[in-house]
Amino acid sequence: MHPIMTIAIISERKPRGGEIVVAASTILSMTYLIVKPVSTQNTCREEFIIACRAMIRNGTPKKYTAKIADPASLNAEYADFWLAFDPKGEKLARQIFRNSGKSVEKGKYDFPGMVHLFENEVPDPPMDGDIKPWVGALVSQLEPWKERIKKMHLDRS
Repeated sequence: MHPIMTIAIISERKPRGGEIVVAASTILSMTYLIVKPVSTQNTCREEFIIACRAMIRNGTPKKYTAKIADPASLNAEYADFWLAFDPKGEKLARQIFRNSGKSVEKGKYDFPGMVHLFENEVPDPPMDGDIKPWVGALVSQLEPWKERIKKMHLDRS
């Protein structure tokens, strides 16, 4: 049996950081991956949860909403690697590593470090109107990451 990997999804965007990490966690959910959403913003609107559930096959956004961790209570051992969705989240993840005395530069996998900034700029989810197009765009943007994670998992096994 292949070992389970753990990834922390972090955003410090205000006020929608919680929704961003919940959507990304739901999208990246795979059987061999534990996804841990991290943000000081820990709320998600009901209409956001409904849109995620509608757009992501086998999605469980409500489960991830209940598991949003406060970054102030975490250390570098919390996840095998961290994916940040904004520069503030990346900075905070790097600070968590520094505070833990761990190197952020030495990665466990096929990446150059432990903290990675998502290469696409993710806008805030819309305040009103249809949220599904926003979720659909994020699904498309995260598809290459699903493949990278799958490859890392297979290489690690």
